[in-house]
Amino acid sequence: MNEQELKALMDGIAQKNSDAIKEAVKLQMAAMAAGLLTVEQYKSDLEAIGLKPGTIKTLVDAVEKQGIEMRKFNEGRTPTKSLNELVAEKSDAIKQIGKGGPNVKMTVDKTLVQRSAVSGSTMAMRLPDVGEIPYLGAVISPLFRHAPVSPSSNGVIRYYDQLAVTRGANWVAEAAAKPESAITWIERLLPIEKVADSIPVTKEAWSDIYFIQSEIKRLLEINLALKIDDSLYDGDGVTPNIKGVYTSAPAFVTTAYADTVEAANIYDLIMVVAADISNNRQGKYVPDTALVNPINALGMKLTKGTNGYVVPPYTNGYANVGGIKIVETSQVTVNTMVVGDFRYGTIYDLEDVTIEMGWINDQFIKNTFTILAEQRLALLIRTGDETAFRKVTNITTALADLETP
Repeated sequence: MNEQELKALMDGIAQKNSDAIKEAVKLQMAAMAAGLLTVEQYKSDLEAIGLKPGTIKTLVDAVEKQGIEMRKFNEGRTPTKSLNELVAEKSDAIKQIGKGGPNVKMTVDKTLVQRSAVSGSTMAMRLPDVGEIPYLGAVISPLFRHAPVSPSSNGVIRYYDQLAVTRGANWVAEAAAKPESAITWIERLLPIEKVADSIPVTKEAWSDIYFIQSEIKRLLEINLALKIDDSLYDGDGVTPNIKGVYTSAPAFVTTAYADTVEAANIYDLIMVVAADISNNRQGKYVPDTALVNPINALGMKLTKGTNGYVVPPYTNGYANVGGIKIVETSQVTVNTMVVGDFRYGTIYDLEDVTIEMGWINDQFIKNTFTILAEQRLALLIRTGDETAFRKVTNITTALADLETP
């Protein structure tokens, strides 16, 4: 029974009894609630005041109920100690710190610590996400095939490439000597490289991290994914970097196609590069993707005919030129592009993204620790299949070369 309910009960009694009786009842009730009177003593005192048995029972029941509720509330609670009391209690241990003793930890009741207000109030709604600075999209990795690598591989991929092929198949007369082909091979090695990133986190942040935990994980995974995507495009292949498709691809040479295209645009250039890849390859390569920078893609979307209409095939932000999908990515440098048959590149994954947590350097005394994420992989474009790709190092120059006089 709360104070308002007790007050209402007292007011009801006061209507039937004098103010003096009311005050006496109030004092006796407080004494019993505080444990200074037993139930029997309380009843006896109320009878002496002159209250009726029914009224006495109502009051006794109300005070007993209040006492039970208070005992439940305080069960298991220890008296709140002031900061002075805590320091006095730990004084000996505190003195020992100066003599090389162990750390001392004290728990101060939060009601004794005054917080600074935020906009005049400590009340707030916690948003479940974290604002992120804009970043590039990771679009190159899905273009390649993915294959797992055995943990027993020693972090190395070994493979054979044909070094030279002489194809001797021919029609022969009966009983004539049969032709012979000649093939030589070369064994190559590809190391599995590691990409990693880490972020320091305070202990306080981690204790309140349920709303941020997924954001930290996503931050690390985004960081890794963006670095991987960047290296898949133009990594130099010098350990510990992987070798990207732009680095592996031979440069497109315009000589054979000079002065052959009227009003040449990027669509034409993509088709010419694709033809150069497929030509004399006996159909092995079928280019399926062109990587372009969004700025150059914008030029394609805005290409118009003499009457002002938009030149197809760019429709609703997507283009397919002769079966070649155009993929926009800021990983590609403006005024360059790569066209190729991406079936001939394979990403070998030794492990998924692994996340570990621990202390480094002096983080213990700074109350922080580090979250580390890492992944091991490699992009394999066989030396013999590098011709499945072409890079255009200068789109403007290439278009000028293709343009008819």
